[in-house]
Amino acid sequence: MIFSFYLVKLTEMDFLSKIKSAGIIVKENEPLAPYTTFYLGGPARYLALVNSEEQIKLAVGLAVKNKIPLFILGGGSNLLISDAGFAGLVIKINLSFWKIKGQIMECGAGLPLSKAMGRSLGSGLLGLEWAAGIPGTIGGAIAGNAGAYGGEISQSVTSVRVLRQGKIKVMENKDCDFSYRSSVFKKVDNQSVIMAAILKLRQADNLAETILAKEKIRKIIKERDKKFFSASAGSVFKNVVMTAAEAARFKEKFCQLPDECVNYQKIPAAWLIEQCGLKGKSLGGAMVSPNHAGIIVNNGGAMAADVKSLIELIKREVKSKFDLELEEEIREVGYNF
Repeated sequence: MIFSFYLVKLTEMDFLSKIKSAGIIVKENEPLAPYTTFYLGGPARYLALVNSEEQIKLAVGLAVKNKIPLFILGGGSNLLISDAGFAGLVIKINLSFWKIKGQIMECGAGLPLSKAMGRSLGSGLLGLEWAAGIPGTIGGAIAGNAGAYGGEISQSVTSVRVLRQGKIKVMENKDCDFSYRSSVFKKVDNQSVIMAAILKLRQADNLAETILAKEKIRKIIKERDKKFFSASAGSVFKNVVMTAAEAARFKEKFCQLPDECVNYQKIPAAWLIEQCGLKGKSLGGAMVSPNHAGIIVNNGGAMAADVKSLIELIKREVKSKFDLELEEEIREVGYNF
């Protein structure tokens, strides 16, 4: 047992030596809360800050070789990290480059989504207006097929550059298996690391169209500011997608459901939660937002365990009242150790 302990320590020392020799900044037992929009989460055993594809390839390869658990961190939104943290290597991708040629935008996985929107609009390109004010990165947005206000990232993605099994590959849009708030990259068995992406946008027809786009962005940001008045991870649950027949039957049973939900065949999670009387509900320092029931906020002094307990309470109440299973949109990290 003692021999095994020292063997693990020697392996980790070798891992650290090699990763640091590549010029990668590595922090040990680094608190992860400051790297998330929830401001929650315990420490990472190791946190590596990578700035190039070469560094990503090296860091991932060393983690795999040394059998060290691995997690890729983007903008830290749409994420709940446990109070225990992550007992492995967290790689924070800082590739934030962008290039625009015609209607094509190439960008690094670490580029903030809102910055991608701003840079593209500055070049007269449309298609990312829905991303205004979203705190995530391009890589995270692609993994979760982020979207809002009728748009989503999959509508613009042409291809994604990834690291898989030690090799750099290019995946076309059709290979990404995009669906509502999901993609092949979000699946448990996926081992691809997103490094960059190619987006195809639309050139504004004239100055008036660009002005209209900017006005739309201002309205979106104003609306988002009303929802996100405190630290949160964005929408906690996916909306419930139904067939036309299912939505019609649900409307018959729950006549208070707005007609547009039947038309869109989608029941907003926020509506279900509000109908359960949970708007403003608190557990510890976590609270269902009084402005938007689909959001849980860190109301000050919250623990990840408070958020987790509130999530479970919401799911039980919605199941009891509507016989529907809510599915988390946020990713939960560090709960398997």
